[in-house]
Amino acid sequence: MKAVKCAPALALCALVLIQTPAAALSTAQEISYGKELNQKVDDQSLIVKDHFLGAWVSRIAERLTPHRYRKDIDYHFEIVNSNEINSFALPGGFIHVDMGLLNFASSDDELASVMGHEMGHVERRHVITLAQKANWLSILVGVLAVLSPIGYALGGYGGDLAFYKFSRQDELQADQYGLLLMTQGGYDPQSMVDLMYRLGRMQGGADSRADKYFQDHPDPKDRVSHLLGYPALDKTNGAQLTAQAIHDAQEGRYSYAQTKFSEALKSGASNPLAAERLAEVEVALRESGARAGSEARAQTASAFVFDASDAERIAAQVAQASALAAADSATAKENAKSARQDIQTFLSQLQTTAGALPKLPGARAKGNNLSLALEGLNHLTRDVNGTLDLTSDVASTAPGLVSEDEAALKELGDALRYSPLTPKTAALLQHYPGMTVALAAAADGITASLDHARAAISLGSDAVHLLADYFNVLTAVDTAGGDISANDMPRVKAALERAQSAWDKTQAMALRASNEMYGGQTRELSARITLLDLASSRQRYDAYRRAISYRFAGITAPDYTTVLRLGIPAGEIGCAAWTAYEIKRDINEVIAQSRANGQACVERALQSNLLLESLEIAEGLLYEDYLDKPQKT
Repeated sequence: MKAVKCAPALALCALVLIQTPAAALSTAQEISYGKELNQKVDDQSLIVKDHFLGAWVSRIAERLTPHRYRKDIDYHFEIVNSNEINSFALPGGFIHVDMGLLNFASSDDELASVMGHEMGHVERRHVITLAQKANWLSILVGVLAVLSPIGYALGGYGGDLAFYKFSRQDELQADQYGLLLMTQGGYDPQSMVDLMYRLGRMQGGADSRADKYFQDHPDPKDRVSHLLGYPALDKTNGAQLTAQAIHDAQEGRYSYAQTKFSEALKSGASNPLAAERLAEVEVALRESGARAGSEARAQTASAFVFDASDAERIAAQVAQASALAAADSATAKENAKSARQDIQTFLSQLQTTAGALPKLPGARAKGNNLSLALEGLNHLTRDVNGTLDLTSDVASTAPGLVSEDEAALKELGDALRYSPLTPKTAALLQHYPGMTVALAAAADGITASLDHARAAISLGSDAVHLLADYFNVLTAVDTAGGDISANDMPRVKAALERAQSAWDKTQAMALRASNEMYGGQTRELSARITLLDLASSRQRYDAYRRAISYRFAGITAPDYTTVLRLGIPAGEIGCAAWTAYEIKRDINEVIAQSRANGQACVERALQSNLLLESLEIAEGLLYEDYLDKPQKT
């Protein structure tokens, strides 16, 4: 669970909590404290307002919260635009999940396990009983160390509030409660174990997104061992496994459900329901060939027909794109190294400047001049936080994504070496030119994202002195009475506007870099979804349509006949479904406009300034439906 970026008022809030015995806190007091803390977090964090991601979190919350023990608590969930794989709970049921966690979770069930865990901290009153368990002096030191909002931002969530570091026992209790809650909500409890296994594989690795998680939580292996002793995981039988597998299949997790149904059938007892549902899931997983399905794809007059020379030409295009991607990969590695060095220099500049931030009192009245000046500090903090987090994410993630793009192109090229082509490759050959162009564009876009990340850092470096100017103006004016005089306010306002203008541009450039990177990753995921051969039969495509309808409520993908007639790649259908859901338009209209403009779905999303990480997460969830399997315990 991650520490939070906090404003000066948080220190007062923490002092009040220190002086109030935990046992004496009423629910109303807890909610009041939590609401105040939550507002401070929101003031200085980039809170994500995205339709798809917000609906995803809300849908899971709606299934978990009816089963909570504390009916006097209404839970509030928000998404923080941080690339860390983490989450945190505040008193009173205010819970935040990081974008990094949403990007890491492969299913609703995995996300439900984390959300249930954080609810467990609230339900078990861990967030208000630390007064009996923790060293309050360390809590106070943690709070006082971050009185400067800009200075705290520079820590990148690094200035831990001990207030939010639970004991090992608390974490295991929250796991237990989360497991119970997600099971009662109808989610597959195995997914909590899956998530911890995957996190454990990251421990000590080069990927730093989970570093904070490992600092704040017990070892994942210990947590798995603890969980395996509970009935939801320890005493499963064929009927329970079948029920879980049915849920997984309804969610669109076909590969996961296949494994679960198979386990149910191995339990010994006769299980005709599991056998019937397993057969349905296996049809949803069959590619082109003899076992594709009873209504396999027909070669109609409208189907694309290729000869050997076409295959050779396409193979040459793939080879050329592969060579370009290899060059991009080398460039990306060098640029990422330079970007990380630029960020360190940038941080040094900011840390020096942050030391000049004046110690300001609280505003005497909401909306007065000092209140506006303090909100200006919050605005600048959000810009600084956004710039640092987004550029750091690009610098650490982009090289690996170009490598994944190279691997996808290699897969295309390898498939073309068979003679004759396999039924799957022959069926998908019509999409190879488009996928090749998309993957080449993906490698270019990801590499360009590093250039724009460095540009954002450069803009920020140039704007650091404007922070100092604003701090100097605030130091020079009289704020002792909790306000700023009308005579002094024009100077404050002018300095603030200059700083905000520069930092808004800096953060916008960082967001552009992030969108380019995740746009590139989405192109690669879209190609991989198409390579799954989801139109091999009507039954398999109908299963994909069901997965889309589950993932994007109210969206119905084009029918099988239309897809074959128009030759729409499966990955493009997934992207169009997200776009239609995000902008609240009909999917057929989205597809028609893209075809009329000759514009790929990802390109349109980029030009429309939509949040491309949201699209990448959506496509990733659809892709994982066909790959994800339970971890062996």
